[in-house]
Amino acid sequence: MRLTILIILLTFSSSLFSQKASDREWAIFQKNIEDYKKGYYRQAQKNIRLVLKNLKDNSLLSAHQLMLAKSHYKMGKYVQSLDECQNFIRQFPESRYRMHIEYLKANNYFQLDRLQTAVETWLSVAEKSKDKRLAEKALKLADQTVRFKLDSQGLMYLKNELKSPFALQFAYYHIAERDYEKGNFPPAKNAVQKVLSLNGNNILIEQKAKKIFDYLDNKANTAIRIAALLPLSGGNADVGQALLDGAQMTVDVFNRENGPSVELIPFDYETRLSTALLQLKEIARDPSISAVFGPVENDIFAACATVADYEKISLISPTATEKDLRTISSRMIQLSIPMDIRVQKIARYAHESMQMTRFATIAPIDDYFVRYTKIFTQKQEQFGNEVVSQQWYYPGDQDITRYFKALKRVGIKLVYQDSVIQADTSLTQYMIDTSYASFQEKERELLEETNTRIDSADIPVKTIDAMFLPVFSDDIGLIASQYAYWNIQAQIFGNADWYNMELLNKNKNYINGLIFVSDGYLNEESWDYRKFRNDFRNLFKRTPNKYELIGYDSFNFILSALQGAPKSIGRENFFERVKDAPTFNGVYRNFDVGKKRYNNAVRILKYTYGQILPLK
Repeated sequence: MRLTILIILLTFSSSLFSQKASDREWAIFQKNIEDYKKGYYRQAQKNIRLVLKNLKDNSLLSAHQLMLAKSHYKMGKYVQSLDECQNFIRQFPESRYRMHIEYLKANNYFQLDRLQTAVETWLSVAEKSKDKRLAEKALKLADQTVRFKLDSQGLMYLKNELKSPFALQFAYYHIAERDYEKGNFPPAKNAVQKVLSLNGNNILIEQKAKKIFDYLDNKANTAIRIAALLPLSGGNADVGQALLDGAQMTVDVFNRENGPSVELIPFDYETRLSTALLQLKEIARDPSISAVFGPVENDIFAACATVADYEKISLISPTATEKDLRTISSRMIQLSIPMDIRVQKIARYAHESMQMTRFATIAPIDDYFVRYTKIFTQKQEQFGNEVVSQQWYYPGDQDITRYFKALKRVGIKLVYQDSVIQADTSLTQYMIDTSYASFQEKERELLEETNTRIDSADIPVKTIDAMFLPVFSDDIGLIASQYAYWNIQAQIFGNADWYNMELLNKNKNYINGLIFVSDGYLNEESWDYRKFRNDFRNLFKRTPNKYELIGYDSFNFILSALQGAPKSIGRENFFERVKDAPTFNGVYRNFDVGKKRYNNAVRILKYTYGQILPLK
């Protein structure tokens, strides 16, 4: 709209004298434009109507009539705007603004839900307008409306209504695109051939149609094309490259065994959100690409999920764990286990399998770990269990003695509390607290009289069943030593950051028996891992790490879902096959996806005597 107003101003200012408009009329015209640009549509309408009433033979009249129609549109009065468009056409059939009026008519039809008529009108503008930018805008709106608003029946109705070869090329292309995405390749090829046989000079549509034709013509060589949208440079380049290498290794093996039927196409978003969004839009415009593998980060994946939902292309992340991601888009799958699912599984295991009823927690003050701990404690409270203490330390804090000391005080008090309740179950918490204070005072006096010194660290605390310690892996040594020093004899439960054999072995005397949750488990003695490691070393000349394993396992799961499928895999049936794939066990990670669209194959692991053993 602003572009049109600018064109009007430039047109009239450059040929002012040839149009014979008086200085006063020109001033009125400029004032009306200023009112319009500022959003004063009612004032602009009032002044425009005065001009139209009083000036009968002036070149400014057509511009005022256009502005009147636009002001109605801006105010949401689409029927009135259409009426003014028709008035314009009757009065100024040869006007240089005729295509701008037609474009505005199409916009009004769209707002009034007359979608086929809107598309037909936009296509007419795209074909006839000498203004290249206006033609491109009209064609883009027509394209978006057909893709996202019209169903197949509506598209066929539109095709039957269109007359010009230019417009028919557009319609047949969209028919071909839909058949291609559904995997209906023969009818898609027929529709593409129809596009190319029509002499409509719709250059952009012809180029896109030729692209589909080339893919269809070589379908035996490129049956399934998957974009790998990963950070191959920037802050997370090491993760992105590792995932790509593991995935490509899987694809290479699959193609050797099944023929060259899968193509993995890398897209580097440089660990930048804006780049990821631009590349996803580029991927979505290529109908030969069936799905997207990536992105890696939670926030970038969330933003891309909204675009993927709009563009109707599947997004499959190997690493995103945020619990709310699955609510953003109906076309995304999380191959990593979401954070809330992991916590709920370890909480349930502690309650049901270990019969724990009294818990305490220590965690860093970090948004992720605060939410992690909150889910765990809420779950225990739902089970009817007791969370007697929650301690928080600042990340990087090297002195966490006071948090364990506070926890030790809670544990010692529970010894007294449990004993008095056992003797008298009618006691209230207030009565217990009051009597405990008196008990403490007497004990202190006794110790002073006997000149006895007791280190509270020597007193074992057995009144807390379990300690939940979701921490950064860098804090494991600090946490483990403090836990042992304060002699709190409880079962330790932890998060996936505890899965670090080097750190576990350094602290094995402190944390033997630790149970933690993970999204995977690696048995380095297994034949599958040894084969993978040797093949990877031969191919890349280095030893694989966790993320190469995740890329390898994730793509093995995806390809297992596609095995046995017909070669006609498009966007729609690709998503359905992966979503409905049976459970799959990888080298490191297992997969159980289903209709919930996230991986539910949680692993519960135990560190005991220098080994990690799977419990579940």
